[in-house]
Amino acid sequence: MNQILEWLFATPLQVEIISIWIVTGLIIGLVFMVHRAVKNADVMAKPTGLVLIGVLIVQTFSNITKDNMGANHYKNYAPYVGALALYLFISNISGLFGLAQPTANYSVTLTLALITFFLIQRAVYRTNGFVKFFTRFFDPHPAFFVMNFFGTIAPLVSMSLRLFGNITGGTIIMMLFYSFSGYIASFVPVIGQFDFIGPLIAPFLHAYFDLFVGFIQMFVFISLTTVFVGNELPSEPETN
Repeated sequence: MNQILEWLFATPLQVEIISIWIVTGLIIGLVFMVHRAVKNADVMAKPTGLVLIGVLIVQTFSNITKDNMGANHYKNYAPYVGALALYLFISNISGLFGLAQPTANYSVTLTLALITFFLIQRAVYRTNGFVKFFTRFFDPHPAFFVMNFFGTIAPLVSMSLRLFGNITGGTIIMMLFYSFSGYIASFVPVIGQFDFIGPLIAPFLHAYFDLFVGFIQMFVFISLTTVFVGNELPSEPETN
């Protein structure tokens, strides 16, 4: 036991772990604040403030989930999709507040992709049963086993690497920009002692790499999650 504790304390703590705690704490705090506001709100009054924010968030992600999973299944997945979207968006833009972006750590994106992967396999199992869950790898012929196997794990690899690569790429580009702007500013006498070029251009780059890309990557991830899982759920009867 002592050896385990010594190993835990001797292992360097990744800086993203602190960001994960902060982002998670912010989301939990936001949820409790919205819950309290909704609980105390007048049901006959027009939603405002935190109540309006909560309504918009619930409606938005419920609609996204419903469109891709159907009216019979979306209620089971919408809460997770909403929580996932909040976590991804806040994590992706956390670099604007001086935090190390959790999604710039592959262990985080891989874990989130694993959750989606298990949800997909769960849907396949519940829709097709135990036998077809395994025999699908040999359909339509045993020679297709390798192709079917890699096709099954493809979403896990692609989703985790796409999110990680885009967020990490933006972080690297901003680091290179600040280094370059500081180098260029050093050639200017007197005021070149500090980087005066970076603060003039950086807001536009942050608006793209942090806000825009962060939002797009969040939307892509939750959309792929709902689409991949929805494709494996039982089809719903068409309504006239």
